[in-house]
Amino acid sequence: MDPISLEQWIKTHSIIERTINGFWVCFKNYLNEYPEEVNMFSDEINLDDITIKVDTIAYKTTFHPEYQIADSEYSQEVVSIFDVLYRNKNIGYYKMFFYLDGECYDDSLVTEWTKWYITIKLESLIELQRDLNNELINNNVKVEEASIFQNILESKITKIRAQIYN
Repeated sequence: MDPISLEQWIKTHSIIERTINGFWVCFKNYLNEYPEEVNMFSDEINLDDITIKVDTIAYKTTFHPEYQIADSEYSQEVVSIFDVLYRNKNIGYYKMFFYLDGECYDDSLVTEWTKWYITIKLESLIELQRDLNNELINNNVKVEEASIFQNILESKITKIRAQIYN
């Protein structure tokens, strides 16, 4: 399928709108089915803070040498992939799979709360480190005490950065 045909196919089958609607159904089901996972990272999810944006809509031909689909070793599909953001931080992605006749045959939601949570934790520790420095500058804390806390904070920050960047 050439790019112009794909663009027309996307419009004809309302792929963007259907993917958005599918995401919300899937995400609300996820919130209901896995509350412990969500609550581990946030006390309350405000759905107004969730946004999704188109990442990719692609035509794909897959080769299936081990089995045949509709008398062929090949299958054609269009995959719509949207990034999922919470408070402008990427927390995962949503995929919707379509046959060429426009029928949706599957979808999947992949959450990446852990990375988001670790990033928030890092930002909080860095802010705490800055606050401690300000208290030290203003003579509101003793140098010895500040030094102990600074070492602990630096150790935790280094550990979290290693988790994020490795």
